[in-house]
Amino acid sequence: MRLRVEASGAMTVRRLYAPGLPEEGGAVVLGEASSRHVRVLRLQVGETVVLFDGEGRAATARVESIANDVVCVAEPPVAAATRRARLVLMLAIPKGSKLDDCVRAATELGVDEVLLMQTERTVPRWDSERTRARLDRLTRIASEAAAQCERDDMPVVHAPRPPCAWLEEMPATAKGLLFSARAEGTVTLERTTEQVWCALGPEGGFTEDEVLLFERSGFSVASLGTRVLRVETAVPAALAIVADRLGDVRQAR
Repeated sequence: MRLRVEASGAMTVRRLYAPGLPEEGGAVVLGEASSRHVRVLRLQVGETVVLFDGEGRAATARVESIANDVVCVAEPPVAAATRRARLVLMLAIPKGSKLDDCVRAATELGVDEVLLMQTERTVPRWDSERTRARLDRLTRIASEAAAQCERDDMPVVHAPRPPCAWLEEMPATAKGLLFSARAEGTVTLERTTEQVWCALGPEGGFTEDEVLLFERSGFSVASLGTRVLRVETAVPAALAIVADRLGDVRQAR
């Protein structure tokens, strides 16, 4: 479903985000972002594409019409293979546009959910009026990253809450890891681990009380190495460490 092979070699089939794929296949009207992508790529009627719904299903489709709406005719969707461990990123909202980069990296490295946190040292404060627009933007970034990395699902990005609120929802069977620049702990994970929650703080780090809160919730404090990393570097570094410990590097989707 990823590649079509022609006499001249392998050509990448374009992947487009299309939530709500019909179970039996059929006509699919693409959303604004995917329709714009079709036009930018100058795809033609009759070309083959892959539609993915962001929930783990994908379908081969044919571009049927490029008018006011872009319409594709899809085959019945197929579910992707499930990874062994579910990965949740708890992330304090960083300053500026760094969150875009973090969500993009999290998508590429297989995160299933992004739980945004409002910590004591978090600088950005989201008001209720703009939260929905911000989440819509992050969802669009995740869908674009999923298409690029050939992933059929994508992470759900949740509105900011205090760490304590998210920790109350953490399953008892999940393994918790709090990553810190100046920590000395190493990451140890069984390859049979079913779920991992990774927490990364704001630019100023977690407070001592917040670290204690995580530790009381069963989190281990883990090091990201000897250097102090910017948050947009720390996120992929932490996720790559987890993927390596889980033995998931080759099959991460």
